[in-house]
This record gives sequence, C-alpha cells and structure tokens, in this order.
Amino acid sequence: MPSPPAQDLASYVAAQRAARGEASDSSPAETPAESDIARRDRIVAANLGLNRTPSFGTDARNAGGLFQITELNYDDARFYFFGYDKAIGRNARQLIDVRKGSEPDIRIAIVRRMIAIIRDSVSGDFIWVSQRTGNGVTLSSRPADNAGLEAFILHDIFPEVRQP
Repeated sequence: MPSPPAQDLASYVAAQRAARGEASDSSPAETPAESDIARRDRIVAANLGLNRTPSFGTDARNAGGLFQITELNYDDARFYFFGYDKAIGRNARQLIDVRKGSEPDIRIAIVRRMIAIIRDSVSGDFIWVSQRTGNGVTLSSRPADNAGLEAFILHDIFPEVRQP
C-alpha cells in the first residue's frame, strides 16, 4: 500500500528522500534561529575575550599595558594600569597606590612600581611607547639592565627629574 499523502510539499519531499536513502539536508528555515539574548551573549563574550585562552607577551591582543598617573603628592601617588590582570585572566584597569617609603622621591617610587608590574609579565625585551617622542623603544626588563630601564622610564614620564 502506498503511504498516506504528506501534509505539505516539504514533508513529502523529505519522505521521498528518506525512501531513496538520501541524507536530509536541513535548510536554514528548519534550523532553530538563535534568540536575541543568545546572540547578544555570544557577541559580548567574544568582545570580552571570554572564549580565548589568555596569554601575555606572545599574543598582541593581551600584551602590553598603559600607565596613567592620576594623583601625585609628596609622599604618595596613584596610577592606573590598564593591562593583563592574572587574577581575572584578561585585560583590566587596575588602580595602583604608591608610597614614597624609603625612596628619595615619589616619582622614583612610581617608576620602580611600574617596572615591577612590567616584570610580572615580561622577562626579556619589550617595547615601550614613549609619550615624549611618540615612538616605540625596545627596553629590557632583565634585572641586570635595571639602571638603564629605570633612568629611561623616569626621564620619559618625568623629564624634569634627575635620578640621584
């Protein structure tokens, strides 16, 4: 006996293909559409980098950082570092408090704290984009090169200060 007639043309064509043993190809109309909320969540996750494995130094999207001094007093200062945060596994804005302590000047304390942040992520050469010249300068974060690194960053950020 022949099979009963299909309800519509699409189901009839699918039944004929199944009878011949062909794989059914699903058209875009048959696949469930992504909801607006799921689409938004997917786009936000991609923009935040939540679907990437975080790395620092080899991946240009997660390498480097930006320092912005917001408060400078005689014995304390604050600056923001926008860069890779190991605690959360992505780039973030971090507020850093600096105390003068035993340093001869608060500006030297700021530079030494910045160097410590750089060394947390980079163990060799890195590129410092100079605000003074607007060019990228290759510097070394190795402890053996500390004097030159400190002098360069101090002069670049605070050109009026002489290192003792």
